[in-house]
Order: sequence, then structure tokens, then C-alpha cells
Amino acid sequence: MFLTSETAGKINDTLFLLINAPVHASSLMLTIGNACASWLVFLFPLALLIYWFSFKTEKQQVALLALISALLALSINLVIGDFFPHPRPFMVPIGHTFISHAADSSFPSDHMTLACAVAFSFLLGQRIYTGVSLLLLSLFIAWGRIYMGVHFPADMLGSVLVGWFCAWGVKKAEYILIPLFKQLYRLNDAIFGYLRNTRVKH
Repeated sequence: MFLTSETAGKINDTLFLLINAPVHASSLMLTIGNACASWLVFLFPLALLIYWFSFKTEKQQVALLALISALLALSINLVIGDFFPHPRPFMVPIGHTFISHAADSSFPSDHMTLACAVAFSFLLGQRIYTGVSLLLLSLFIAWGRIYMGVHFPADMLGSVLVGWFCAWGVKKAEYILIPLFKQLYRLNDAIFGYLRNTRVKH
């Protein structure tokens, strides 16, 4: 038995209503939901900065691959949103919305896509502990975006697929990017090399 678009839509709506915050949700849960939906994503670029300013070539390379993967994934999201627009829950309308958001296409989620692209890049770069930690954080982002009423579960599934595809593709093309990486390493050392020297002295 094939899954029709109508059946898939009903499953998507049902899962959304199960996760979405009730109209009288507690202020504590809404605060947690807002933090997950809006703020957790900033930990991902922070992870890239930490790896980049480790001044260890292998870590810097992982950070660059993750950055390229994330930018590519977000670009693909723009194309998908333009050619296959999907309304957000509050545009249908369905459920309850607790944070303001532009009435643009919901599929896939940019927050979740960025998170997954970075997390998968770390995993593919053999940074297992960091990658798994970021992947777990991405689940909280997904929950928060649905709980606060700005995304459907299917948006998150799409984000996982786009994030994985881009992280895998960029990793496969890593050898092509090595000359660019070397130039960026030299530029970074020229501009921020004093930071590494300061760390060595201490």
C-alpha cells in the first residue's frame, strides 16, 4: 500500500498537533520552547569558531567543511522554498503559534537544516563526540520549532535529508577544496596568528 500525499499530509498534521504547545501552555514550557526554537541554533556557528580558532589544521578543515555544507544546504532550501512552497502551520491555520514569524515557506526548516549540516559534517570528519552532541541539540531545535508552532514535522525530516546530502557531498569533494583551505589557513595565521602565540606563551 502506497503512502499518498493526502495520507502523508494527515500524518504530518497529526504529529504536529501532538507536539505543538497547547493554548494554555505554562510559561516555563514556552520559555524552554522559545530557547530551543530560537537560540540553540547559535551554538552551531559557535562550535565552528571554536574549531577554527583551535589553530589545529585537522579541526579547521572540519569547521570549513561544515561551513560550506551549511551554506550549500541553506541555498538549496531557498530553491526548494521558491519552487515547492509549503505554508507554515499558522498560515493553514492549524495549532497554536507562540513566536512571530514571516509567512514564508516552511519546508525545509532553515534552523534545522543548518544544525544538521554542521552536525553531520562533524560526524563525517570523525569528530564523533562533538557531532553526536550537536545532533542531539538539533533534535531540541526540531522540537522547539514544532512546539512553538512555526514548523511541521515534515519540515524537520526534509532538513535532515538536505543537511545530510550536503554534508556528504562536500565531504566527497574535500580534495577539490584543499587548495582553498591552504589559502585560508595562511590568511588566518597572518591575521590571527598572534592569538596562537599568546596561547602558547601561557
